[in-house]
Amino acid sequence: MKNFTRSRHIALAIAMLAVTVVAMNAGIPPQPKNANELVYDYAHVIDSANLAVINDSLQSLYRYNKSQVVVMTVESLDGMEIADFCQQVFHEWGIGDKKTNNGVLIVVKPKTQSSKGRVRIHTGYGAEGVLPDLLCKMIETDSMIPAFKENDYGLAIRKAVNLITPAMKGEYPQEVDTFLKEKEKERESNARLAVILYSIIYLLLCSLIWYCFFMPTKKDWYSIMASPIIAAMTATSSSSRRSSGSSWSSGSSSSGWSSSSSSSSSSWGGGSSGGGGASSSW
Repeated sequence: MKNFTRSRHIALAIAMLAVTVVAMNAGIPPQPKNANELVYDYAHVIDSANLAVINDSLQSLYRYNKSQVVVMTVESLDGMEIADFCQQVFHEWGIGDKKTNNGVLIVVKPKTQSSKGRVRIHTGYGAEGVLPDLLCKMIETDSMIPAFKENDYGLAIRKAVNLITPAMKGEYPQEVDTFLKEKEKERESNARLAVILYSIIYLLLCSLIWYCFFMPTKKDWYSIMASPIIAAMTATSSSSRRSSGSSWSSGSSSSGWSSSSSSSSSSWGGGSSGGGGASSSW
């Protein structure tokens, strides 16, 4: 009797797990048998003229260096966060090359009377260098959302593709290049400010420790003052070296993918993503 009850519990647990998995995957479109088309307008919001231009641009990029950028519109996210939705699609479809992970997924959920519109640019591991999160956010807010608010979904996505495809080749358009340079200057300025503040705090802390624990006398006042100053200078030097090594790369050197004149037919390469990118709503 106990074995029968235990078996029933195990069977029930397996059934519940299966139902949960099916429910989680309910809103994920099945992987197409081939990747000859890179635009999947399941929500039917992209006009035919823009759809053709977008698909041609993405196919041209794929022929150039095997970078696989996929556009998908959906009527609903079935209660999922758009980042989770994109991550699941990215892995189940295998967007991008398995070795270089040079895939990008653009998902759009149109606005309805009962829900906000959502958009996300989701990057593979290998695309994060040329499409950092801040750049993805800028493309969404500056280029896509104004057109979304006019219900021109085809134009919004085409604008995004016109910025993403050159970036995937390491050739930033002027507005993107300016944006990245401004953000790089901002990062460097913040890093210098952090080093200065850290040095001041370190100097004060060292002085306090020496004063409290070593009970200085008049004869060794110079060693008490010199030690924290030397320590602070050392900390400043090492911090400066660390901060100078973390910056975005731009231009052709930022892309590790070589040009290729491969066949025009695409295929799912088994690429993966670490969740990079950005999401926006309107």
